[in-house]
Amino acid sequence: MSKSKLFVIFVLFIFIGVFAAGFYTLSDVLIEKTVKIDVQNIIEKDGKNYLLIDERELLLSKDFYDKIELEKYNEYKIKYVYNRLKKNDGEVVVLKRYGEQPWGK
Repeated sequence: MSKSKLFVIFVLFIFIGVFAAGFYTLSDVLIEKTVKIDVQNIIEKDGKNYLLIDERELLLSKDFYDKIELEKYNEYKIKYVYNRLKKNDGEVVVLKRYGEQPWGK
């Protein structure tokens, strides 16, 4: 095989890889909403915490898990990201108590 054919195959392979990665990335969806959270919405699996919202198991970081105070507040503003190509994939990226001001509690 000549060098020019190998080069064309290599460039084609790179182009297809970049296109596939771009398509996967563009399938991400960001949702922002206010939700009422109770004990049934929080589950633990394999040592990780998940928040059940809209029939999705959203990964909940330790910081966000510690921020939830169900005995005082049950309404929170959240933003989460998930990928349309995966069934149960998602992660909470912002969690604030509803009505919380940026300058204090």
